[in-house]
Amino acid sequence: MRILALVILIAIVVLGIGGWVFAHTWSIAATNPPGTVERIVASHAKQYFVGRAARAGVPAETANNADSVSNGQTIYGALCAGCHGYDGRTPTKQGRSMSPRAPSLAGGMQGWSNAELFVIVRDGLRMTGMPGFGGTERTEEIWDLVHYVRSIPASAPRQ
Repeated sequence: MRILALVILIAIVVLGIGGWVFAHTWSIAATNPPGTVERIVASHAKQYFVGRAARAGVPAETANNADSVSNGQTIYGALCAGCHGYDGRTPTKQGRSMSPRAPSLAGGMQGWSNAELFVIVRDGLRMTGMPGFGGTERTEEIWDLVHYVRSIPASAPRQ
């Protein structure tokens, strides 16, 4: 019984010291990049919650055609380019100053399904700077944005 009490006491002391060190070294400032553990946990949480919301159901996808992509490009220019850049590949100064930084939409974002992209645009991503547009944009316009994002080439077009 004494050994168990000693083990519990040591565990409490170690956790207390660890908590104190964490509280005195961790910063909430957006200018400091997140650590590896924070980045991994946040990434997995984002994938889980966005995937869950997409599986719960999204409105039927509208036709992905030239008109949809063109309308999505217009909406993108008004709502998204200020952070993600007009080409969708080069985040602006504002987008780079966020924590996490606004991603290139030609890179890792292409790994999300259309339903997941719809959820991200409609609902936003808490604590990332990504606002949700579901309260201001119609469902069709959100699908147009998704179709436009899908059309962004991985690299700049040759001139």
